[in-house]
Amino acid sequence: MNIIRMPAGAQTSDEALIIKWHKTKGDFVRIGDILFDIETDKAVLEVESYCEGYLLTILHNEGDIVSAGASVAYIGLAGEEVQDATEIQEISHDNEDKYAPIPDNISDMPLISVTNKSNQRVLSSPLAKKTAREAGIAPEDITAVDGITVKKKDVVEYLSKCRKPDVSGGFDVIPVSPMRKTIARRMYESFSTAPHYTVSINADMTECILLRDKLNYSIDSGIKISFNDILAKCVVKSIEKYPIINASFKNDQIKVYHDVNIGFAVEVDDGLVVPVVKQVNKKTILEIATENAENIKFARNAKLAAERQNGATITISNLGMYGVEWFTAIINPPESCILAVGAIIEKAVSIDGVIVSRKRMSITASFDHRLIDGAIGARFLAELKSLLETPALLFI
Repeated sequence: MNIIRMPAGAQTSDEALIIKWHKTKGDFVRIGDILFDIETDKAVLEVESYCEGYLLTILHNEGDIVSAGASVAYIGLAGEEVQDATEIQEISHDNEDKYAPIPDNISDMPLISVTNKSNQRVLSSPLAKKTAREAGIAPEDITAVDGITVKKKDVVEYLSKCRKPDVSGGFDVIPVSPMRKTIARRMYESFSTAPHYTVSINADMTECILLRDKLNYSIDSGIKISFNDILAKCVVKSIEKYPIINASFKNDQIKVYHDVNIGFAVEVDDGLVVPVVKQVNKKTILEIATENAENIKFARNAKLAAERQNGATITISNLGMYGVEWFTAIINPPESCILAVGAIIEKAVSIDGVIVSRKRMSITASFDHRLIDGAIGARFLAELKSLLETPALLFI
C-alpha cells in the first residue's frame, strides 16, 4: 500500500487547496496519472501518481486545505483495506467522516463537497467556491439559504455581512487570502532586510516606439512585441556592463548570476504574481515576447506552474497601462534590483534650442544598498537610458 502525500506547491507554500479530483475511490491508477489539482498561494498544479494500483481511500476532498506532507490518499491492491487507522485519525482530527469521498449519488453533479465546523456536509457550486476563494474565505463557513447548496448569492450575502462597518471602530473587516498573506510577508521581509535606495531616469522613447512598430509589422507570428520585451533586452545589455546588478546578497556572500532571469509583475484577481522568463540573455526579443505572453495567459487563468515563478534575478513592474507616470517598487528578495516603469507620456522638450513634442517614459530602480552602490546604480540606469533612446545598439 502506498500513501499519496500533499506536495509543497512552491517555495513559499506550506499548504494547498484541493480544487479537483480526477480519480474516484476504486479507480485503477497508473504511474503518471493525474490524481488531483491543487491551488497554492501562487499557482494551480497537477499532482501525479508515483505508483500503480487502486485508489483505496481519499482522505481529503475538493475544498479541503491540506498541509504539505500530509496524507491525502492510499493506493494499493484491489480489495486491500487500509490498516493504518492511527494515521487516518491523526490527519482527520478524530473525525474520519470529514474526509470521506463524495457520495456516488452526487458524483455527477457540478458541486464541491466540503464539511463545515459542525461536521455537517456542505455542497458548494463551482462559482460559489471560486467567489469565496477570491474573497479569502472558506465555502464551509457559509450557510446555504436552501440549507443544501451554497450558491454565489450566499457568498455575496456572507461577504456583505463581513464587511459591515464596525459600530464602535468605523471600519470594514475583509478576510485576508493566502496570496495576500504571502505578498504582505514578503514585502515586510524585503523592507526589513534590504536597505533600499532609488534612482530615476526619464528616457526618450521615440526610437523605441518606431522599433516596436517595425518589428510587429514585419514579424508574422501572432505574437505582439511589447515595450516590456524590448526593455528586457535593454536590461540584459546594461547588465553585461554592470553585472553586480544581477546578483544577490545572502549570508555575507554576494552571488553574481551568469544568466539573467527577469520576473514580470502581473496583476491577478487577488493580488499579483511574478512570472519569470529565464535566460533572457540567450533569447531573442521574439522569444522573450512569446514566453512572456504565455506566462501572462497562464497567470490570469490561475494555471501558472511553480517553475515559471521561481528563479528571477531581477524584476520589472510596469504600471504604465494605468497612466501612472512615476512610482517606486519594493525589491523582490533575494533579488537586488526592481525596475518600476511608468507610462509613455507625450511632452514638450527642448532639442538644440527648439521646442518639440517627444514621447518619454520614466523608470525608477530600487537597489539593495548592501551590494549596489549609488554610483553603480546610476551608471546602470544611464546605460539603460542610452539603449532605450538608441535601441539599434541592441543589434551590434
